[in-house]
Amino acid sequence: MDLAGYREYADACPDAVILTDLEARILHVNPVFETLTGYGLAEIAGRTPALLKSGVHEADFYRGLFAAISSGREFKATFINRKKSGEKYFEEKIIRPLFDPGGRITHYASFGRDATLRARELERLTHAATHDSLTDLPNRSLFLDRLAQALRHAARRNEEFTVAIMDLDRFRDTNSRFGHLGGDAVLEAVALRTRGCLRDVDTVARIGGDEFALILVDTGGEAAASVLDKVVATNAARVRFENQAIPASVSIGACCYPRDAATEQDLLKGADRAMYAAKHGGGNRCRFYSPG
Repeated sequence: MDLAGYREYADACPDAVILTDLEARILHVNPVFETLTGYGLAEIAGRTPALLKSGVHEADFYRGLFAAISSGREFKATFINRKKSGEKYFEEKIIRPLFDPGGRITHYASFGRDATLRARELERLTHAATHDSLTDLPNRSLFLDRLAQALRHAARRNEEFTVAIMDLDRFRDTNSRFGHLGGDAVLEAVALRTRGCLRDVDTVARIGGDEFALILVDTGGEAAASVLDKVVATNAARVRFENQAIPASVSIGACCYPRDAATEQDLLKGADRAMYAAKHGGGNRCRFYSPG
């Protein structure tokens, strides 16, 4: 390959171009690459494109990349890389092997286009489709997806987990007395308080008007009861709204896998029945489903 000619071509290319040898050492980058990443050729020549790694992609991603290009095939993917400044960016990239007249691979070249704005817009739209607009909690659709994942995970690893349905007590009265803005303030407070009682691996979702659902992974029996009692106690505090203190409390029904139920539908039914038992008991409490 004529390196001088290729460099001239790369410098005129509208894509961010990297040229490496067979050891992935950088031989040349074009001005578009320098502008996109903040790295100049002089400071990265002889290094490898690994300097762009963000830590997002798994090792299998890179193994697939090198398996493809070392066998003479091109590799296409959207990379999440990191600029010199530390900022992450999305790049639609094609990496191709370059051959000599005898068909032997001599170099690798990558061509990338900044896809950050499009990726961020897609993330925003995806988030809006899967999260409640008021509380920013997962919505019913995302909750059901996570419930299915939790069930598969627990069944595979022979673990427990708990599903809970939570309903605000006398919420219709709250809306009537304090208006819908007051009701929204209570919903937001309950969402924030409940999220603060759970671990990052757990889920709290808003699945209806004043109805929430929780998934406590790898947690059952007494451990789940302790967490849910804390949720009840935390949400019993009044909510401040426009110099008013709005009464608030919740009723929770819980159902454990595999002790109480073994399917998504039965777990939800059990939790829902237990929640109504908590309400009928006066509210501001948690009840666990009892199959009997």
